[in-house]
Amino acid sequence: MGKIQALRDDEICARITLIIATRRYLKRPEIRKNERFLDKKDAKSTGNLHKHAVRCWGEKTVKAANSTANAASAREALASTKSLDVSITALFKRAAKATVTYSHRQHTTAEARAEFVRWVCESKRPFQIVNDRAFRSLMKTGRPGYTIPSAETLSRDVKKVFTNVRQRIAKMMQEYEGQLNFATDAWTSPNNHAFVAFTVHFEHEGEPISMLLDIVELAKSHSGKNLADTFKKVLADFGVEDKLLGVTCDNASNMDTMIEVLEELLPEFPGASNQTRCFAHILNLVAKSILRQFDTKKKATVANEDPIDALARELDDAMGTLLDDDQPEDDSEDDEDGLGNERAGMSAAEIAELEESLGPVRALLTKLRAFSNAVKRSSTLLLPAWLAMLKKLALRVRNMPRDVLTRWNSTFEMLEFAITYRGAIDAMTSERSLNLRKYELDDNEWLIATKLRDTLKIFKHATLFFSRGNTPSLSKVIPAMDHIDATLATTMDDMTVPPSIRAAVAIGKRTLNKYYNKTDHTEVYQIAMVLDPQHKLEYFTKAGWEQEWINAARNIVRDEYDRTYALREVDDPVEISKPNVFASSDDANIFDNLPVLTAPAPESDAKDELNAYLAEKTEKVKDLCRWWYERRSTYPRLYRMALDYHTIPATSVDVERVFSEGRIILSHLRSRLSVQSTRALMCVGVWSKLGYVKDSDITKVVNQTPPLKDDEKEAFLTPDWDAILV
Repeated sequence: MGKIQALRDDEICARITLIIATRRYLKRPEIRKNERFLDKKDAKSTGNLHKHAVRCWGEKTVKAANSTANAASAREALASTKSLDVSITALFKRAAKATVTYSHRQHTTAEARAEFVRWVCESKRPFQIVNDRAFRSLMKTGRPGYTIPSAETLSRDVKKVFTNVRQRIAKMMQEYEGQLNFATDAWTSPNNHAFVAFTVHFEHEGEPISMLLDIVELAKSHSGKNLADTFKKVLADFGVEDKLLGVTCDNASNMDTMIEVLEELLPEFPGASNQTRCFAHILNLVAKSILRQFDTKKKATVANEDPIDALARELDDAMGTLLDDDQPEDDSEDDEDGLGNERAGMSAAEIAELEESLGPVRALLTKLRAFSNAVKRSSTLLLPAWLAMLKKLALRVRNMPRDVLTRWNSTFEMLEFAITYRGAIDAMTSERSLNLRKYELDDNEWLIATKLRDTLKIFKHATLFFSRGNTPSLSKVIPAMDHIDATLATTMDDMTVPPSIRAAVAIGKRTLNKYYNKTDHTEVYQIAMVLDPQHKLEYFTKAGWEQEWINAARNIVRDEYDRTYALREVDDPVEISKPNVFASSDDANIFDNLPVLTAPAPESDAKDELNAYLAEKTEKVKDLCRWWYERRSTYPRLYRMALDYHTIPATSVDVERVFSEGRIILSHLRSRLSVQSTRALMCVGVWSKLGYVKDSDITKVVNQTPPLKDDEKEAFLTPDWDAILV
């Protein structure tokens, strides 16, 4: 009674006696007492039990059980709906950041196959993982009857799910009310298959969406003609040849040719005027044109060789095997194709003066690269000494990044690290026993390193900014170019910057201007700028554009609007209820809201939408697509045009991400994976994470195709195995 008396007046003690009889493990029933306290008002509540039942069986099943007269009928309702209401995979789905919950009901055989398909695609697991001894032990211990599909079944299921989802995505693309944008690039996989990937970019209810559409093998020359033919076939397969608006690709010459051929193959595609050059690639080319001036010259003979060149040659020899082992696959010839001869137009005297000033920068870069390489290669002497030095100086344990030709911003990252860890590097190079004195930097070299780091910083930040996923950024390219150009000009005029860096920056500025001029021939940049509420035509005025150019930009937008969007049929504008302006507080002046004294709202007539939009003041907008989507009633035609152009990607980074994931799928232990399996795994993995793989896509495959036996092989695919029939 003492415990009960300690309770609040509105609480009681509920003593619940649980009798657990476990025949399998206990010879006699065990009686266990459990005491818990309940609020007396909730003593008969079944809300939590109801929620638990819904999570396990689904709302439809619970309603069916509740509508029955007795327990027997409820069991029948449960048995008849358990496989129809909701798949067990749906029970595992995580809502936002909520805790993942699991059902007490075990997977059926069909559900297990479906979950295996999602798992291997989303997590990039090999098909053979189902044969792993430890994995099978984890899955079958305690439930030896649990069915695990064979590797052959899993491989077949993935490809069939791929074909099913392709049908629905094609239908979705065909029914999409706007135009579609694409990004593309070529890639050679680790198992030496040549692929071309295509990502599609659009929006849904104001949210920009980027998605891998297809990745196909192109087992022949990646010429512009072959790339264009492949691109056209992909568009034709999905039935969207007439919905192509913009294409984003890198600056290689074969991509320019591809755009020219596409213009011939697709009458609706305007060609170069709708080509977007990957801005991240342009940034890399500008930075590389600066850094290439500091490359050491390779000599055929070592007689009377300059000490810095000798050190560079030694570094090249040492790094050769390292680069072969761990350098990611990259088509570096594309970068060289975009660079050209930056010194063209310079006089012999200017080139000679430039060469003379480059020595100190070449020296410090060569020393830092060699130091990083030496520590990496000496795992028994220098690396332990480096780690001990970091501990002694209370610095975070990190290895020095290596400066790799094909890795963007790697020189900046090496310099940034070196300046931060200068104390450790100086201590290591001054230690005679480590034999690193030849890599020691003096104060002047450290000063040059700092100035070069500061010069390259803007390219690193710009690359990160424009590499953010699903962020409309095409309208930001020209302002970014203007800012970088102004920054480089300031560096060129800064007398505290070494002459060698200023001369190299001048060459980088020339490379930037080369691609800036190309935007004059690409209308999509100007249209995106004008349809950005933050810029409109005002940016061009502030940037000092001539009035003739500003008028030309406005005419480009007007012509495209009149040609494609002005006559577009729209639904009646959605009436948005507004609060009664006269129901406000007494402090508000009624004349501020008197209809006859306020300016009329902009009309949404087809002829006036563009003018009305341009007449409004500019405003800062955080989310461009959301801003336009919320104004679809005010601008029922112009909003569609704006969303089409703001979903044009400014970079091909999304394609690069596809290739990065491809390297995970095609590891050195998985080099025999077929082209068809690679394609299906990559596409289904992306589609599933985005929510485009429905349970019905998988259950349809599972229900129509019985599992293969452990010793049964997957049938060969027919040439039209991936045909889209919608």
